[in-house]
Amino acid sequence: MTAGARLRLEMDAALQRASEALGQSADQPLEWTEQERVALDAACAAADRAEVLEAAFEAEIGAEGRPSVLVKLSAEVRALDRQAVDLLGKVNPGLGPGISERHQKASRARWGAKR
Repeated sequence: MTAGARLRLEMDAALQRASEALGQSADQPLEWTEQERVALDAACAAADRAEVLEAAFEAEIGAEGRPSVLVKLSAEVRALDRQAVDLLGKVNPGLGPGISERHQKASRARWGAKR
């Protein structure tokens, strides 16, 4: 199973758990919005590309181990990982807008109330 397929399964499972936690009926579970599907597809594609580049990185280590090639592959993998995380930040398995823990903490500190 590819990294993108694993990511899709994990995110779909998170959506299912959110659906159950919110009491949605089995015949009407929560679904990804169009924008979330696009972001999730792109994140899965980035995960797949990163997996291929990680294999190339490992192969280069086993072969010549050229530092210039290793640095380029490593940088691209980091960029793809960052892209996947950024895209997943646009996906909200639940109802309402997604609010980051950091923003919730800042709000509670400022206003002294739980959200």
